[in-house]
Amino acid sequence: MDFCIGTCAKIDQVGMARQAEDVGVTHFGVGEGPLLFSDPYQFMAIAATQTSSINLGTMVTNPLTRISPVTANSVATLNALAPGRTFMGIGTANNALRSMGHRPASIKELEDHIRVTKALLNKERVWHEWRGENREKEFLDTDSGFYNPHDVPIWVACGGPKGIKMAAKYADAIIYCLGPNPDMIKLIKSEIEKAVAEAGRPEGSVKLISLSWFYKYQGAGETWEDGIDKGFGSGPISSCLTNVGLMNEHVDELGAGIVETSTKAAMAYLGDPNAADQPHYLETWAKYLRGLDPKHRPIITQELVDYWCLYGSAEDLQEKSQLMLDAGVDMLSVFLSNPFTAERDIADIGSTILANA
Repeated sequence: MDFCIGTCAKIDQVGMARQAEDVGVTHFGVGEGPLLFSDPYQFMAIAATQTSSINLGTMVTNPLTRISPVTANSVATLNALAPGRTFMGIGTANNALRSMGHRPASIKELEDHIRVTKALLNKERVWHEWRGENREKEFLDTDSGFYNPHDVPIWVACGGPKGIKMAAKYADAIIYCLGPNPDMIKLIKSEIEKAVAEAGRPEGSVKLISLSWFYKYQGAGETWEDGIDKGFGSGPISSCLTNVGLMNEHVDELGAGIVETSTKAAMAYLGDPNAADQPHYLETWAKYLRGLDPKHRPIITQELVDYWCLYGSAEDLQEKSQLMLDAGVDMLSVFLSNPFTAERDIADIGSTILANA
């Protein structure tokens, strides 16, 4: 089974990549947040020297904190260290930009970045506009070992129909926040297949990678509440943030209950920007992907946990994982939302989901 673990880049935990490889994980991705996490490329460069088979990549980078030739160089350099096992995940930078007080990238900005980066990684010459000047760019020496721009899959993180439509033109895979709910999975799979057809690409050419939040019960008597307190913490709200737009367009298919609950959680997380007591954006993001922010505890309901998370006993985890694959997911992925419990979670993924794969 192809299986991906994502986590924030924490430079003193590079050994997680080797641990993941040892338990059978095939892909390991690290997030990018300039003021949130360690630098992902430094993390992956070290991880490349400590591993031999696991695929390494960003999960995800963005089009605004690095220009496309710089992104292409970073990815191609990693591919020189880990040839044939490098991928590039990219999205609009929901956390990377919002945590600095800026808007995420537009779909147009994301598309242009992917277009240029993909062409460069294919060793093509491409037009790139920067600082008001449109110039041709290409890697200038692909034979001397400075970098390896070759055979790098592109993964695009999406959160709605516009993103899916754009990604279908370029991506090898689309990352989408999903849990063990067949209706949601089938809806996203259908949207991808429709967009791929409209882009004139072959059926099945863009894979669906689900991103879920993970917790294995640590003892008898544990419940969904332990998953929040000891495991994925505030993670499920991230799924709400990225999905509410599309969900509100498909209330009849998904059900008013989960759409309303997810929307309410997303609004509670970001707050009312016009309110006098609105938290400063630095305060809003200070605890992002560091477990549970106590102020979120009241808005994370069992309905959200059941819908967006892979949690439960070993048998529960195996059953839910198979349900997701049967519903149309091509590769399962979990994002470990707490670096301080990540080693435990990686071991639990190996002993449960991957044990009988």
